[in-house]
Amino acid sequence: MAGGRPKTRIAHAGAFCAAAVLAATAGLYRWRSAMMPRRDPRLPWAGFRVKTTDGVEVSVRHIRGEGGAALIVAHPAVTGQRYAPLVDLAEAAASFFDVFTFDFRGHGGSSGRLEMSLRGPLEDMRAVVREVRGRGYAWVGAVGFSLGGMASFLIAALDGSLDAVVTVGAPPTLPDIDPYRRLLPFWSLFLRFLGARFRAVNEGGPVPVEAAARFPHIPLLVVHAENEAFYAREDLDAILKILGDRAEFMLVEGAGHTELAGREQDILRWLASRRPRGHGSAEGCIAPRRVRN
Repeated sequence: MAGGRPKTRIAHAGAFCAAAVLAATAGLYRWRSAMMPRRDPRLPWAGFRVKTTDGVEVSVRHIRGEGGAALIVAHPAVTGQRYAPLVDLAEAAASFFDVFTFDFRGHGGSSGRLEMSLRGPLEDMRAVVREVRGRGYAWVGAVGFSLGGMASFLIAALDGSLDAVVTVGAPPTLPDIDPYRRLLPFWSLFLRFLGARFRAVNEGGPVPVEAAARFPHIPLLVVHAENEAFYAREDLDAILKILGDRAEFMLVEGAGHTELAGREQDILRWLASRRPRGHGSAEGCIAPRRVRN
């Protein structure tokens, strides 16, 4: 009997450790769900895939709304097109537009991996814009959150293939990863847990502040959160200075990165009012709150 006690203690310790790991894992998944809530649209939608020029398959969803004009809604990094705040906006936008959402490479149903470069996301968005344009829409706008805002801005500046752009919390440039290069493999694992497939390389590529001088004279609304923590306000002021009167600016008071804090209808009204007549009306949107410079 005495010889069996150590084995019993080891078994009990192993069971305790396993229970602790399971509890910690469950807690992490609850934290992830709270930080990045995901859901499918409640409105009817159809899914399809498009292929980029470098071979990545991009998962796209179409929420049929008020036809004649199309709106592409592009998600922040790590989240995907099922990110609940993005879906909320897409559903509200369907009152005024046909709406398209998609997963950037390395997210959700798309193939490939995300890198510390905008080359890949640009190819993804180009493929989506090309598909939407090919469906015969005369007016195509975009609302992009963070990474999606950077890609939307660059597509308009470099390709001229959008008719209006709203950027929400879009950093003017990419962060410098060199000081943290040794940590990138661990960061990749953490991002994988959050739902993104990340490759820790940086192959360069354009960034918004470098392309700002080329931004066309189309409607552009730059939305910035009062409590933005992902980039410095000085960097935003620098790109706004380059853009001059080509950009309108909206400050969302009390909000954090990519948060709209109830300003969704203001953005939709802004977009609807920038469409040419005959592509739907802005009726039904509430009056805008004050837009501050």
